[in-house]
Amino acid sequence: MVLTVEADYEGEDTFRLVSEIRAVAESHYPGQWHLAGEGVSTYDLMNTVTRDMVKVNLVAILAVFAVLLALLRSAVLPVILVPSIETAIWLNLSLPYFTDSYVFYIAYLIISSIQLGATVDYAILLSDRYREFRQTMDKNQAVVETVSAVTVSILTSGSVLSVAGFLLGAISSNGLLAQLGTFLGVGAICSLVIVLFVLPGLLYLFDKLFLPKKKRTPVTIQ
Repeated sequence: MVLTVEADYEGEDTFRLVSEIRAVAESHYPGQWHLAGEGVSTYDLMNTVTRDMVKVNLVAILAVFAVLLALLRSAVLPVILVPSIETAIWLNLSLPYFTDSYVFYIAYLIISSIQLGATVDYAILLSDRYREFRQTMDKNQAVVETVSAVTVSILTSGSVLSVAGFLLGAISSNGLLAQLGTFLGVGAICSLVIVLFVLPGLLYLFDKLFLPKKKRTPVTIQ
């Protein structure tokens, strides 16, 4: 049986129609029917990606957290760095809502892991420099010197990633690849903003939690 309908490739109306057709088919041919088509494939992909999204994000976050824990040798810093980049990812993926644009489910699933892995290095670089400067400086001076020291390096790397993403989004004729490129470009900018303007303040506030306590040398009075 072939059904020709006037419906979008995806959307609430399309998905509601697919659900109703499936219900009708099941009522007449229980367990003996199959439904195919573009809208059906998108509907199934949405359900699959929605279930997998939590798993993929959780595995990616735990993996990065474990790497940071092993490299930074601090249980507090990963708790600060990972949520910072996740906030940038949330900002990136929330923009389509405000611009009233569609998002491919696969792009939504992929970009969260790519942005986390590609931009967490900025946060690591800044936190390492901060800890280094804190050995000889107070908190205020350490924050100023850290931002001054790492800004050029972070801006250079982030700009290259952002430009490459925007070029892919503008040049690619494939809708999915173009959207991934745009997400990558915007995500790099979001990560830059969070790392350069928010993370220094977080390191300043939680300074005592991840810096080793200085040992006091006993003074002998003769």
